[in-house]
Amino acid sequence: MSQEKMKQPEKIDPENTRRFVRDILEKGEKGIYRVEVKVGDKVIPIDVYPEVFPPKSDYSASSRSLFEAFGDLKDLDVIDIGSGSGIESIVASLAGAKHVDATDISSNAVECTKHNVELNGLSEKITILGGDLFSAFPDKRYDLIIANLPIVDFKPEVDSIIVEALYDPNLDLHKRLFEEAKRHLNKNGAVTFTHSNLQSRDTENPNRDFEILEEIIASYGYKIIEKKESEAMGFRWINYKISLK
Repeated sequence: MSQEKMKQPEKIDPENTRRFVRDILEKGEKGIYRVEVKVGDKVIPIDVYPEVFPPKSDYSASSRSLFEAFGDLKDLDVIDIGSGSGIESIVASLAGAKHVDATDISSNAVECTKHNVELNGLSEKITILGGDLFSAFPDKRYDLIIANLPIVDFKPEVDSIIVEALYDPNLDLHKRLFEEAKRHLNKNGAVTFTHSNLQSRDTENPNRDFEILEEIIASYGYKIIEKKESEAMGFRWINYKISLK
């Protein structure tokens, strides 16, 4: 095989993601703002803190596709990794979860989650602690792990809290999550998260983003038990649910 054929496509920083970063930073300069998120027949008020991923905007397809796919979570123990504004924790609780632990590495996001959990009257059903992945809840196991992970495999020059929420160079955070989740899943437990073809859509193989991720999923000993597809902003979005083989 020639060297040219073996060469991997160059990683790109999608314009949509760069625009999203600029949008969040600009809104953050104006302080806290409120959005209302409709899930089914319920409208959930969410106050978005500066540099926290908003649950409702033109660019929030990953967040929406995640919580819209939960379904019935009755009596499940759930953890929300990367809780952000708290929307996934709130929706999971409203969907019947027995209890939800929420965690984020960003102190802004932790305070934002706490505020919105209290705003929606769910403080007794959701525990919020700051930490990296499972570090805040080291000895607990769950029926469902919700992971709102950054989905762009690129290392941008600009460094900020919101950049960390959107970019995952070499998908290293995904790999760490898959490895650590093995110690935190109950029998028959599952991990759910969303991915998109933001980087490969306009290449010769528009599904390459998904193929790379699914290769990693398999390499860490998981099987895909559910895939829900949607489209937003001209890109494909897949909500994955995986469990250990």
